[in-house]
Amino acid sequence: MEKRNYSFAQLGLLFGVFIGGGIATILFATTGNAIYFSIIGVGVAVGLILGAGYDQYKAKKSNK
Repeated sequence: MEKRNYSFAQLGLLFGVFIGGGIATILFATTGNAIYFSIIGVGVAVGLILGAGYDQYKAKKSNK
């Protein structure tokens, strides 16, 4: 089986869900307000933006 290479955008999504989910779970457990689960979406968005930006930076750097 071949080793799969993951892009930084994919890893950013994964870590965004992980960090956002952790924060949302802690806030929900302390307050009981389910609206905090929307923080997961914020984590996904930030992770995707940072990962895609780094992918573009790396692609531009390798083309020079």
